[in-house]
Amino acid sequence: MTYGVSEYESGHIVSAENIPLEQILSNLDRIKSYHQIVVYCRSGNRSAHVKKILNDQGISNVLDAGSLASMQTLANASGFLKEELVKEVEAIPHNPALKDDSILKILIPTDFSVQADYSYLMVRKLEENLSVDIHFLHVLDVPDTVTLDSGGNIETCGEIDKEFLQTQKEIIERKLNNLKTAYGDHISVHLLFGKVTDAIIQFAESNQFELIIMGTKGSWGLKEKISASQAQIIARKSHIPLLSLMCDRSDLVIKDILYVHDFKEAGTMHILLMNKFAKYFDANYHQLYVAKENEAIDEVNILNIMDAYAKENGFSKHFNHIVYSSDVDQGVQKLLSEQDADIVFVGTHGLGGLFHHSGAESLVKHLFKPLISFHLT
Repeated sequence: MTYGVSEYESGHIVSAENIPLEQILSNLDRIKSYHQIVVYCRSGNRSAHVKKILNDQGISNVLDAGSLASMQTLANASGFLKEELVKEVEAIPHNPALKDDSILKILIPTDFSVQADYSYLMVRKLEENLSVDIHFLHVLDVPDTVTLDSGGNIETCGEIDKEFLQTQKEIIERKLNNLKTAYGDHISVHLLFGKVTDAIIQFAESNQFELIIMGTKGSWGLKEKISASQAQIIARKSHIPLLSLMCDRSDLVIKDILYVHDFKEAGTMHILLMNKFAKYFDANYHQLYVAKENEAIDEVNILNIMDAYAKENGFSKHFNHIVYSSDVDQGVQKLLSEQDADIVFVGTHGLGGLFHHSGAESLVKHLFKPLISFHLT
């Protein structure tokens, strides 16, 4: 299941059903009507999740074809679809008047995995409307007793094998140089020693980056209870906005942007990055307030605050939503089951309460949409 010609810039199979992952449950009756269900997406990891959702609902005639390329191979081998029906659509032309001239400084922490590749592909999508300065950073996870001096030489004490560390450093440097070969000299690469998340945050803040982008594998069930991903920790600690994503979004067209916020807060804050999106992406803005289940709220007052906020921030095309839910994560998923969005903004400052207690961290674990989390001050 994937998006159609009018919604995706590239990579689809003609006549495939267009059902966003978050809207699978609300389309169960239609899905059940098919004799055989084959699910796929561009990179393959969303399709596995969809298959699990359908299996959990008692639908067993589901085949996970994985990625678009795998789906094409399967279709050709089975004979039910000719190769020429698999299309790569030309990119939708962008209005040059909507290109931002000011530079957005972006940091991509990399472990050289496919998730890091997804981060770079996401930056290239943003680059269609924003001017960017791209930096890759790898942190070699070592004890505090191991450091690099100003000349890049390893300094250590104790029983740490200096020669082993030097070999690891040379391997990482080659991989970083390979990134420049693959992506071009317009990117910058950096190597640090230290604790991974602490080093990323310190480097980003001391060098005045404006956005960190990280791929994440997500987590559910027992795994999420016993572990916290690096992206979650950075979302919790970093004062620089974090864009996290789980899969290849090179086919993304940003037409609908969701902003999740507690609009009852005094002095509702302004997010510079979101203002950039409002100005340079021709998108619909959806503002969401998540209220506690059975909570008595003044909806008219909240909607008026939303309207005033949208006007003040130049959101020319905006829609307001109020959802009642047990937490922010479930509230966002509830809205997305009815209203699709291409990218999500959510703020957190860890002060307790429905909005302030790890709402962004939970979404980092569960949301397949690109998510920009930021600290509220």
